[in-house]
Amino acid sequence: MPTDPEMMKSSHLIGFREEIARAGQDSKDTFFTWFDRARDTEMAFIRGQWDFIVHIALPLAKYISRPEEKIIVEIGHGGGRLLKAACNSFKQCIGVDIHDQNGLVETELKNRGVNNFTLFQTDGKSIPLESALVDVVYSFIVLQHVEKIYIFKAYLEETYRILKPGGVAILYFGRKHILSINRRYWLLYRLDCLLEWIFLYRGYQELSARVNTTNLVIRLGYAKHLAQTAGFEILGSVPSHKHVPDGIALFGGQNGILIRKK
Repeated sequence: MPTDPEMMKSSHLIGFREEIARAGQDSKDTFFTWFDRARDTEMAFIRGQWDFIVHIALPLAKYISRPEEKIIVEIGHGGGRLLKAACNSFKQCIGVDIHDQNGLVETELKNRGVNNFTLFQTDGKSIPLESALVDVVYSFIVLQHVEKIYIFKAYLEETYRILKPGGVAILYFGRKHILSINRRYWLLYRLDCLLEWIFLYRGYQELSARVNTTNLVIRLGYAKHLAQTAGFEILGSVPSHKHVPDGIALFGGQNGILIRKK
């Protein structure tokens, strides 16, 4: 087994790239449902629209004006299901991901009537864009898979670098859930937030797990601390929800932090 941190990171990235490449070689539905386990491609994009509205647009709404004039970046665009929704609201959308199947994603997005996007393949820890270029950054169901806490920190720093002063971001990451997963009670969610201080006493836990399962959980307070260390102002936090819109009252396995570049 590799022991060097860079080798371990590369090994995990290779695993993701290999699985996604196999999905791309199988069929359209296999590829576009790999990222969220939808029934088919059409459902993946419909659910992506709902996820973008509930998990990205609504939490950020009061911090963004004139989105039709702004540039937004998605970290981990996958098959483009959320990015398509972003294209309907923003002037320009940029997606970055580790996989090499952007040709499939580009074709699908254009077939769905959007052209205001650019896709980049990334190395898994940086964003290939100029500094102070964009207005908004978001990531959903991605950073829980990065495996190592230093990669999460790197993405925080990269988010800060590419945002314009005053730009905002919402980044979701894995949380430690014991009582509240797939439940609808805020009290249980609050109890889980308290229990994080016991189970995540270091602030995070790196998990040895197969590709596309949770590899990193971070205590909410520690994530905020890391964001502040990177230079951000903390605007708030939100939990994710399961099976939007059907299970919108049910808590999911992520927390999101809303942050602004000072």
